[in-house]
Amino acid sequence: MRFRKRTSHVEATRWFVDGDHDRVERHQGMWAVATPEGWRAVMPGDWILLDECGNCWPMDHGHFEHFYEPVAR
Repeated sequence: MRFRKRTSHVEATRWFVDGDHDRVERHQGMWAVATPEGWRAVMPGDWILLDECGNCWPMDHGHFEHFYEPVAR
């Protein structure tokens, strides 16, 4: 599903368990995503965002709903 934040667009997938998103992996005993700034922890229910440049990062559900809205394709 595609979402937008003001003028930028991201692909987003909600993550709950291993296998929900190919970029989430075990790292130092926790579920995490590699971002340009380093590894970020992922909790069940977080959204995994992928921007147009291929950068990936997690965001909790509350922040995601506040900042993003679905985009019609």
